[in-house]
Amino acid sequence: MHPKALLDACTELTRLLLRFEHPADSVVSKYFRDQRKSMDLGPRERNVLAETVYNVLRQKLRFEHLAKSGTGVRERRLAILGWAAHLDAQAKQQQPQAQHGDRGFMKAAMSEMEFKWLSDCDAATEDDFLAPHKHNLPAWLAEALQSQLGDDFWPLVESLQQTAGLDVRVNTLQAKRAEVLTQLQTSGIQAVATPFSPWGIRMPGKPNLSKLALFEQGHIEVQDEGSQLLALLVDAKR
Repeated sequence: MHPKALLDACTELTRLLLRFEHPADSVVSKYFRDQRKSMDLGPRERNVLAETVYNVLRQKLRFEHLAKSGTGVRERRLAILGWAAHLDAQAKQQQPQAQHGDRGFMKAAMSEMEFKWLSDCDAATEDDFLAPHKHNLPAWLAEALQSQLGDDFWPLVESLQQTAGLDVRVNTLQAKRAEVLTQLQTSGIQAVATPFSPWGIRMPGKPNLSKLALFEQGHIEVQDEGSQLLALLVDAKR
């Protein structure tokens, strides 16, 4: 998909999410279904769209503060910031010391004025933001959590702003977890055993599993660790 079309799609999906009429994941899933025939949404485009709008939700107050200095449609500015944050997260997965991801593809979607504005946003430091722009929580919730948690408030905020990893369950009828872990790591995929479920594997980078032999052969399937633990607790059987 051309970067301009992808940014337009990110803008539209951001607009739909910010209505707050339905849960975010339901809005994203419906958008993908509705656009199945009219847009060329491959795995990469879907990933960019989803991560962009979820970044907007996670950092809404911060992004709205930065968006005030730009021009044009508000949702487009928020989408640009969300997409940039996604690129930054990808870069940090590869190199933890990286500050910003490659903006080359994204730059082709923006005007010179927009790219200059984004560069100015990139240059902002934490000292340029007030507390609400850092925790991105409604005032009533931030006050309640700070009162209850004290020094643990900011570590919680940091964890809430991170992208969740991808959990899978190993089909123990076909493979052992240790063997699957070794195969994933050999393939260059970051993967660790889940801390509680004896069947689970967690992949921080959210890799695309659709073409992975382990997935195609039914050795693993997507399932969060919480659901795996529920199955253990109730001793679920077919």
